[in-house]
Amino acid sequence: MLDMLRNGDLPLAPTVLALQFILCLGVNLLIAYKYQYSKAAAMLVALIPFINIYATYVYIGLAIFHSRKVKGTGNPG
Repeated sequence: MLDMLRNGDLPLAPTVLALQFILCLGVNLLIAYKYQYSKAAAMLVALIPFINIYATYVYIGLAIFHSRKVKGTGNPG
């Protein structure tokens, strides 16, 4: 695949967009599954090019916020 990219047989922009989509979809669905968020929303947001990376940052931020919120609800004594 790298040889095809280097030779120009495989265009770079669609390849990068496809890899970005796969990465963002995987992260979004993993976080949505783990923290009981909407899986349909995670899939739809991952489909929008150039927005999906920022939406993935939001999903990661929600996961961090959720884990800190759960960690802070323990017994104070």
